[in-house]
Amino acid sequence: MSDLATPSLDAPQLPVRCYFDPAVHAQEEARLFADAPIYLGHRLMVPKPDDYHTLAWTGHARMLRNVEGRLRVVSNVCRHRQALIYQGRGNGRTITCNLHGWTYDGKGELIGAPHFPETPCVGLAQTPLTEWHGLAFDARRDVARDLEQLGVAHHIDFSGFAWHSSHSTDYDFNWKTFVEVYSEDYHVDPFHPGLGNFVDCGALSWEWGEHYHVQTVGIKNRLARAGSKVYGQWHDEVLRRYAGRMPEFGAIWLVYYPNIMVECYPHCIVVSCALPRGVDKCTVTTEFYYPEDIVWFEPEFIAAEQAAYFETASEDDEICLRMHEGRKALWQAGLDETGPYQDPTELGMQHFHRWYRARMGKL
Repeated sequence: MSDLATPSLDAPQLPVRCYFDPAVHAQEEARLFADAPIYLGHRLMVPKPDDYHTLAWTGHARMLRNVEGRLRVVSNVCRHRQALIYQGRGNGRTITCNLHGWTYDGKGELIGAPHFPETPCVGLAQTPLTEWHGLAFDARRDVARDLEQLGVAHHIDFSGFAWHSSHSTDYDFNWKTFVEVYSEDYHVDPFHPGLGNFVDCGALSWEWGEHYHVQTVGIKNRLARAGSKVYGQWHDEVLRRYAGRMPEFGAIWLVYYPNIMVECYPHCIVVSCALPRGVDKCTVTTEFYYPEDIVWFEPEFIAAEQAAYFETASEDDEICLRMHEGRKALWQAGLDETGPYQDPTELGMQHFHRWYRARMGKL
């Protein structure tokens, strides 16, 4: 276990230039993302044989497929004239581009090219995969080894769950800003009236790994008082679903470095990624999973949970933008200011910063 697994408050936050300097961004691409675990989707997105699901965050350039029970990620760009083949979800044993009729088998091998005397020896590019709890990653990293000591792994259990929906949002701030806000609880009570009355950050526990940190928070005051109208509906649904009993936790928030987040809530798992799009732009993808019976028969539960989730997300967006604007003003003025970490609520941010520094070298 690395010494990064032991949090301390000895290092300051990252210098302002890390959020705006193109040279730093290029260094991140080489030192953080060249061998980073790239999350590509969950097998619940393609539950049946021959299912496919195009990945919107790639511009639909790749698709997740279920081929005889095995997950594959293949290109969704035809080898003939580089057109997108599909967009969305569907099922089919073959992959057919309807522009000229080029047809591939489920693994991406070309099996038909009309009016060619011989079928060209080309196929759709594939991405080798590794799986962890049904989550599919680019195989460049040993994800299972990275997460083998994860104490909350038993809560990240998709058994009996189903994929519900995916969302993608573009932001005008650095990807690290999103991860930082996600990695601290200091702002929850003052800035999130809804979330702050659902989870109890006074009952906060941390878990540390070389490549991750986890926050686990309790339920606030047995959900006796909602902090917003939207969260009031979410309280009601949780209490109804649990028949007055309390869930084991209010939330579990995992950050798998550099940019993957897995969130567990009562009867809900959310998987998110903060994808860098440049120095001051990023795209955040979000996937929602619920027990199958909720997906099929309880739309009111999902509506209440997602309304609460996005209310908090909107508030987090404001935090990120205000941090971005303040740091940008300092950067443009040639100034740099840093602040201390609050113990224990900001230890996750501090742990992320130490991991970042260890891999980036001298900043």
